Parts: sequence; C-alpha cells; structure tokens
Amino acid sequence: MPIFFWGDYLGEFSYPQRTLEILYELKQNASCIFIRGNKEDYWLNRRKDQNCDWKSGNRSVMAMIYNYNSLNAKDLDFFETLPISQSIRFAGMEPVLACHGTPFENQKALLSEDLFVQKCEERYIICGHTHMQGFVSDGKKKIINAGAVGVPLKSPKKTQYMILTSDGKDWKPEFLSLEYDVDTVIKEIHESGLWDASPYWCRITEHLLDTGELPHGTVLNHVMKLNDYQDPWYNIADSYWEKALDELGIR
Repeated sequence: MPIFFWGDYLGEFSYPQRTLEILYELKQNASCIFIRGNKEDYWLNRRKDQNCDWKSGNRSVMAMIYNYNSLNAKDLDFFETLPISQSIRFAGMEPVLACHGTPFENQKALLSEDLFVQKCEERYIICGHTHMQGFVSDGKKKIINAGAVGVPLKSPKKTQYMILTSDGKDWKPEFLSLEYDVDTVIKEIHESGLWDASPYWCRITEHLLDTGELPHGTVLNHVMKLNDYQDPWYNIADSYWEKALDELGIR
C-alpha cells in the first residue's frame, strides 16, 4: 500500500527545505501518492505572477514570503505535477477518491451535503484541509479526514496520521496521534528568524501547537473583522493583529 500525502506541505514552520528533502526521499524509496493543497497553489500562483497581490504584503503574510523564498525550480516543478484530486483503485478493493479540500477546489472544506459528493462514483472520499481527524457517513458516502501532521486541531503537542485498511469490501480508518517535540519546533521558529519576520502568524502557530485550538484562518477572520474589512488580508496593520490576539488569549 502507498503512503498518502494530502497537501499543504509547507507554511507554518521554519526550514521548509528539510520537509521537502524528506518528501523527496520518500518519493524515491517508497510508493507515494501526493495531492496538491491550497498552500501549493499560493506558491505556484506566485511563480506565475511575480506581481501577485500578497508579494507586497506586510507582516501579515511574511510567513508565506519566507516559505516561497526558500523554494527552487525543482520544488515548484514538483508542486506543478500534483493533482487537486485523484481516484485511486486497488485490485479487489473499493476505489478511493483523494483530495485536499474538495475534488474541484482545494481551498474549500469538504462537507457531506455537497452535491458532488452524492454524484461521485467513489463511496469513500479522503480529504484534509481542516486539520481535524474525523469520519462522516450518510449511510452511502463516507468522508474521512486524516488530520494533520504539523499543526493539527484538537490534538495539542501531537502529530496526527491515519492508517487505512480494507477487508476487500469496506475501508476502515484507524486515527492515530503521537507526541512530538513541539518545544524544538518552537525553538527553531525563533532561531530561524521566522518569528521576527512573522510574529503574529508564529504566535498563532505556537498557541495551536500547545493547545490544539484556534486555527490560523479563524484568527485571520477575526483580524479582518476588527479592521472592518477595509484592508486586504495580506496587508492588515499590526494594531489589528495585536488586538485580535489579545482578545483571543493568544500570547
């Protein structure tokens, strides 16, 4: 059986090339299936448009700029090859539809009531994007979320993954969480310079690692609301970030 990867390989942590080296080594030595997440689309869109909107952003998006500046042509070419979704078939087993968000849009979370879910051929749909492990079924279709390795929700100081097994008829997910060295991860965020470049994003990351609560998107939405949506998401003044993090209890 292959190793599945559901996208968003970079974004919140320091030393992104270390992550990519691990992925390349696994790709060379094991059977792997990689799906493209919305983070990969940010990097690819920036490559295609050097004047993309967030290029001129302030500290709101400096973590994205930090990650993009670490990428080379090989990395971007690799991301270009990745599909947003893929139907995967194994001899004698149910087909599985793999996607990051939905099969057609990797920035949207998959919901069981989405119309296409009922229309797709596969009974099993495995996704990511929300960073939260889970299993939803309406009796016909089954949506499985594998969780997140780096910054999972509802899983403080742990990394998440999933083992999928089949009896030839049904797929059965086994959700797993393992403790990992969060303190070292946070230390590297500081010593790499990422914290100084993007302090608010990194404070959210540290809070999420420690508590398993308040994902980046939720906090960003709160910041934008405080700003009355006057400024674009990539160029919001520090004062709004400070107020939002204070109101949400993120130190």
